[in-house]
Amino acid sequence: MKFLLLMSLFFTTTFAAFAQAPVIEGDVMLCPDTNGTATVTNDVTYTTYQWYSKYWFTDDPYVAINGATSASFTYDWFTYDQSLLKVVVTLNGVELESNAIQIDSHAWASLLVSTTTDGNVIRGEYPIYLICEGGSLTSTVLSPYTIAQWYKDGVAIEGATNVSYTITEPGEYYVVAGVEVCPNSTSTSLPISVQANPNCATQSLTPVIAGDTLLCPDTESTVFVAEGLITYDSYQWYVSFDGGAFTAIEDANADNFMFAANTYDQGTLKLVVTEGDATYESNTLFVNVRNWTPLFYFTSLNEEASEGINEEGNLVYLLCPGGEITNTLPELFSENIQWFRDGEPIEGANEGVYVVTEPGSYHAVASPSICPYSSNSTAGTPLVVSLNPDCIAGIDAPTVKTFTIYPNPANSILNIAAQTTGFESYAVYDVTGKKLLEGKTDAALTTVTVSGLSAGSYIVKLSGSKGNASQMFIKQ
Repeated sequence: MKFLLLMSLFFTTTFAAFAQAPVIEGDVMLCPDTNGTATVTNDVTYTTYQWYSKYWFTDDPYVAINGATSASFTYDWFTYDQSLLKVVVTLNGVELESNAIQIDSHAWASLLVSTTTDGNVIRGEYPIYLICEGGSLTSTVLSPYTIAQWYKDGVAIEGATNVSYTITEPGEYYVVAGVEVCPNSTSTSLPISVQANPNCATQSLTPVIAGDTLLCPDTESTVFVAEGLITYDSYQWYVSFDGGAFTAIEDANADNFMFAANTYDQGTLKLVVTEGDATYESNTLFVNVRNWTPLFYFTSLNEEASEGINEEGNLVYLLCPGGEITNTLPELFSENIQWFRDGEPIEGANEGVYVVTEPGSYHAVASPSICPYSSNSTAGTPLVVSLNPDCIAGIDAPTVKTFTIYPNPANSILNIAAQTTGFESYAVYDVTGKKLLEGKTDAALTTVTVSGLSAGSYIVKLSGSKGNASQMFIKQ
């Protein structure tokens, strides 16, 4: 009987020790308005399943998902964007927990269309254009949209599937466009209204001004009197802000006017001319500088990396051996990319994705594709990466190579007593991995002055011919 009982305990313990934890895989990068599915991939049928979720950027606990009790779970992009998913299963009374996957979704800038005119076309009150015979407008969908279908008066134009379309006759035009990575998630542009100009047969002395007024930051542009019109006796350009009165612009007395985008952003320009004794006033143009969300990046962690909070209450990322933090810029910011570590450019780090594997303070500089010379930076919100004190102490530190530090916490002096030979030097690092102090070790006792360090947690590392060993201490 005793033998049978021992055998029963053995098999129960063996089963619990070797029960296979579930492994889940699924759709982690979703297009807008779509669903994804996560599935247990093990070749094991468990007794029960319960799926859990939480937002990755909070410290909240996982919450059971109502009704999600199968081997797979289908989720929508909006509800579970930026969520972590896992499943807890039971098998013969043993509870097992899976890995976690992080759900993200594609995002891009709003649909923008650039329109240029050729020939006898007058831009009226936006978005109305007045066209005469022979005139044309070419409208182009801006990046990152690459899939397009143009419409006239609500009907799809056959064959009009390029990002550019040339309009030669009156009608109400718009485009439905998508991004290649999510071709079924489309956006619709604002309408472009093209009307027949009733004054095509007669020449008017009223000046018509044109020019590029949808601008990138820190650039210049020129507005001018449209070609084909007469030369006037005098010219004076005016500007109005916030619907106020127009004021004359100093020294703007030619048939064209070059202006700085930032200076005239949200301003309305017009031209007043004279011909003989008569005065004529042009149409108006509104200056608008392109704007976009500040530069940011999506961050994902592998199992050897985690999040933490430093003593100032700020978010930091912690690395154990093999830890990786993958940072991905939005598709909008695809030009002039440079990643930095501790304020210095990282050689060769010029892609939209950068994987961090060592401590430091990281930021990126990049430009949007629509304005490639407008630099944007995350230097004001750097990604601070530190060594994880819970796992760094064991790196390259076999138990035979130990040392003692005291007092801990320390005020002005830290004593290092080596309990084995082979250590030749010491170094003190902060939790970001920055070396602050270093020196040679004595055979028995090494005294390090730490009075110059700020209060906080630090790591002391001993190195030598036989290896390395690390410990953490606190400076009061």
